[in-house]
Amino acid sequence: MPKYTIRQNRIKSGCVTGFNVDDDLRMITDKDSMYHGFFLRGLDGGSAGMSWGRLSFKAECSENVMYYVYVYATDSRVKYGSDREELDLDKYISDGSIEVPDKVSLLKRLGARQFSGASDCLLYDLKGRYLYVAVEARGEGQLALSSFVIDSNGDNFMDTYPEIYKDRGSFFHRYISIFSSIYNDYGEDIENLSKLLDLDTCPEELLIIYGGWMGIDLKGGFLDAGVLRDLVREAYSLNRMKGTKRAIERILEIILREKAIVIEHNQVKSRLEEEEMEIPDNFRKKGIYDVTVLVKRHLTEELRHQILFILDQFKPVRTRINITQLDEAPTADSNTYLDVNFTLPEEKGARLDDDYTIDGTIVLE
Repeated sequence: MPKYTIRQNRIKSGCVTGFNVDDDLRMITDKDSMYHGFFLRGLDGGSAGMSWGRLSFKAECSENVMYYVYVYATDSRVKYGSDREELDLDKYISDGSIEVPDKVSLLKRLGARQFSGASDCLLYDLKGRYLYVAVEARGEGQLALSSFVIDSNGDNFMDTYPEIYKDRGSFFHRYISIFSSIYNDYGEDIENLSKLLDLDTCPEELLIIYGGWMGIDLKGGFLDAGVLRDLVREAYSLNRMKGTKRAIERILEIILREKAIVIEHNQVKSRLEEEEMEIPDNFRKKGIYDVTVLVKRHLTEELRHQILFILDQFKPVRTRINITQLDEAPTADSNTYLDVNFTLPEEKGARLDDDYTIDGTIVLE
């Protein structure tokens, strides 16, 4: 069955007014626009008198928005305007300088079929080589349109019946088309099953399920889609490295998109026993089960909890993980020159109460 899927190239060649098109090709109404309309250039059926079947799409509509679908079929792109001026229908509807009401008025005058608030439209009574589709939205709410599909035949079942029942557009034809539409939708879902199993194309909610199959808890929606896909993609190798320093390093690299430094304090203590080393007092106080992660960037509290939540699933038993942020700060050496307005702040002690403000030079001990 010939099928037309409305993707980026068809949207760009048409005219979109008062809609914003996102990366997923969802057209969302712009509240600042006066008119909202979406017009497609003619879909070429390939032969004169082409019969069309079904138009379907996804519509997410708020209560105070109404939308209208206009569908028109013709064998000729050349039409006449209200002043009997000859015009090319493709150029007219794709012209962004022409207002939405004027284009809708022309389609109505030409005899276009109108559907109110419908996202599944039967087009059995339309015949013509070129099919034009337009959507007009009215109201102050939000409307999101996506996944436009046009079937040129419309159903699979009519050819299985005797000739006497093949009256196109009859009551029996429209009735059977209900089951044919369900059948076609199921067929499309089956064809797209491979996308559900592909980590690059599957929805985010499936990534959480796939991670659970591999023993990784990713619930809560606290990681963005890119990090989720990389964690699930490497789940097998991460599980093989579970309980090792390499697993912690790799998880940090996936989440932070940069390498971090992982210090095992049991190795620090063994080095101290072998040779004299100068290390911070804070490191001397750590136990053999402590691990310090040095991150060369500022972490929000939310991101810090995300990292610890994932690392807790891969760290060795009894290990305590501490995250230290290495913020970049200026250092003064022999080649540093201080301007007349430069001051070196001193550490100040303070007592916290309701009326005290902490500035950048306050150190809490």
